[in-house]
Amino acid sequence: MQKVYFPYGISNIEQLITQKYVFVDKTNFLPELEYEKFSYFLRPRKFGKSLFLSVLEYYYDVSQKDKFEAIFGNTYIGKNPTPLANSFRILKFDFSGIDTRTLEDIEENFTNSVKAQVEGFLDVYGLFSLSERERILTQKNAGDNLKQLFQKYRTEKLAIYILIDEYDHFTNEILTRSLKEFRDAVAKNGYVRKFYENIKIATQSGIVDRFFITGVSPMTLDGFTSGFNIATQLSHHYLFHNMMGFTHEEVAALLELVLVDKDNKEKVMQDLRDWYNGYQFSLGVEEKIYNANMVLYFLKDFQPFQKYPRQMLDGNIHPDYGKLKAMFEVANYQNNLEVLQEILEKGELTDDPIYQFNFESPFGRTEFVNFLYYLGNLTFKSEGAHGVGAIYQIPNYVIAELYWKYYAHILQNRLDFAFEEVNIKQIIYALLDSNEKPFLELIEQSLKALSNRDFQRFDEKHIKMLIIAYATMGNAFYVLSERETQQGGYTDIELWKRPGNTKTHTEYIFEVKYIKKEEENTFEAVKEKALTQLKGYLQDKVLLEKPLLRAFVLIFVKDSLFVEELIA
Repeated sequence: MQKVYFPYGISNIEQLITQKYVFVDKTNFLPELEYEKFSYFLRPRKFGKSLFLSVLEYYYDVSQKDKFEAIFGNTYIGKNPTPLANSFRILKFDFSGIDTRTLEDIEENFTNSVKAQVEGFLDVYGLFSLSERERILTQKNAGDNLKQLFQKYRTEKLAIYILIDEYDHFTNEILTRSLKEFRDAVAKNGYVRKFYENIKIATQSGIVDRFFITGVSPMTLDGFTSGFNIATQLSHHYLFHNMMGFTHEEVAALLELVLVDKDNKEKVMQDLRDWYNGYQFSLGVEEKIYNANMVLYFLKDFQPFQKYPRQMLDGNIHPDYGKLKAMFEVANYQNNLEVLQEILEKGELTDDPIYQFNFESPFGRTEFVNFLYYLGNLTFKSEGAHGVGAIYQIPNYVIAELYWKYYAHILQNRLDFAFEEVNIKQIIYALLDSNEKPFLELIEQSLKALSNRDFQRFDEKHIKMLIIAYATMGNAFYVLSERETQQGGYTDIELWKRPGNTKTHTEYIFEVKYIKKEEENTFEAVKEKALTQLKGYLQDKVLLEKPLLRAFVLIFVKDSLFVEELIA
């Protein structure tokens, strides 16, 4: 089988095409996009935003006209070009690299970034004399920098197409640190606002004919209110739903390029669905979208030896619990943790979508839910009841595992005792060797450390959450909850081998029950019911194929654990 080169980490279309990397052609969206002169498009990290901007840059840049056939000849847009191909000068900004470590440096770094990219624009097109260039580039802030450029550009015949990549990368960093600092940066006199105000003025005079902006959240643009009210958000439009990220058919076609054992295709595709798919950005659209970067990471690693990556989650975007904690500390930490608890307990939650944030209003639950949605930590499941609001869910196992690990960290902070993470991992690893005792002791000890007040509303859902949170640590198991079996019914908790693990180790299924202290007399009846349920689940075809499966009923009477193993 011929080697296939996957463009993992490559965001330059010329390099991708000329160096023979696989290209998932999204250029069929350009004709429709051309009707949207001033627009922005939001997607979570690693969905291919930078590559798509590179496509727009090379397609519309007048200076790239001689490369059109080489780059686009085999694409949809190359065979169906639009009238505006290669007819603009491109002014491109990328705000992903701005240092946000200290508040004092952010404005200076933003200004320097704008100046450097304006200087590149002047160099590419050979514009203006040295003295005129100096006047443009020596302004003290980014807004004045653009203002001087546009004033001088009035005499030029070719209009400008502005492309902005990761427009809110640095402002989101500010937001997770301080909502007040964020508001100061984008408010009426903020330096970011002034930058965009000058773009708006240039569109009114025709100097800037169009712009396209990518980012993660609308919050920064929404903070400008009337200062930048000409942009159309296309992120939720059904016509552009699949413009970034991969569809199921696109992923299947990519896998087909490298998969040797074709009989294994459906199994691999199922694992890819579970781990990387699940994103829905438009209510009413049924198709789910894959995270493009994660799929390319998998295929690149899988191709040489037909083996899964050792870790299904790309190490380059491995969760940073410090950043996750900062995200949850936006506005009201305790209220935000209630959102986390609800989504982990129920698997979904209902709230109103926000397409434009209002910074005159408090940052409450609805704002936080939508913040998680835009960052890719929640996604649409469907419309709410009677078409009101929306139901949100966790998109895939990558995000679910991130949440559960974070929840385990929160539990450790709440408990009166603390295990080092390395010790918890050793306890999880013992499960692999069929030694369940340390793990069950950890769960029981955690329950005993909880206060009596915690037990006032305690039930088996909370115990299941505790078990799942710990079980995700160490990356040893693929943890499932509420999986529907072929016979009907939903298993409580299953610990399976992670995808791609070819080594033999013990797997588990737990049926969990909780009895209040005053209801101890129901113990035997509850145990018999649990054993009956577990026996039924063990007839599931998937579980019958697991040679080292162990099945347990776990009954908790307040904070005491009773264990019974069901021997098949």
